[in-house]
Amino acid sequence: MRTLFEDTNLRADLDDGVKDSGNKYLLVVLWFVAIAFLGGTWAVYRWANSRPAPPPPPPPVSLQDLKQVSTAYSTFNGFVRDGKWVEAEAMLSTVARQQLSAESKTLQDSLLGKFKNLKLTGAEGTPSIDRTDPNTFRQDFVYVFTDEGFTKSEQKIISLALVIENGKIVVNSWGDTKQEEKKADAKKA
Repeated sequence: MRTLFEDTNLRADLDDGVKDSGNKYLLVVLWFVAIAFLGGTWAVYRWANSRPAPPPPPPPVSLQDLKQVSTAYSTFNGFVRDGKWVEAEAMLSTVARQQLSAESKTLQDSLLGKFKNLKLTGAEGTPSIDRTDPNTFRQDFVYVFTDEGFTKSEQKIISLALVIENGKIVVNSWGDTKQEEKKADAKKA
């Protein structure tokens, strides 16, 4: 005959057996979860480490930055020298476009004037820079023209003014410095 203590011990052993079998599976599952976590962490680290660094943001557009101003001038003068008038007109401000439409001229006619039939061979900047207006950067350029046979050479000094419009540096005005001086003298008199 069994005693009460034997039944209690038997029931406790059965309960321990059920608990032990569950603990065995729990331990294996926890190890799989830990290994998967470490593997995932390593994979994310390798992925993040192998990606190139993002490029730094571009500097804000400024007429104080001589590199940006120089790039704008050289791009515009390159378009003019190569005869790419559509691209050069894309670099004009709205005020400059209105000036062209008011004059009923193309950019080539307005900028080059009587030299439009000659080939532009050079556009070099001069050291004369006008910064009297902080919103405008004006510099004179020597445009060198030659004929088709390279027998005749002409020079013209043209002043180009840059402004910032819609977050871009654009050409706002241009002109012959001699004509501008005559206009200024006429206004003073």
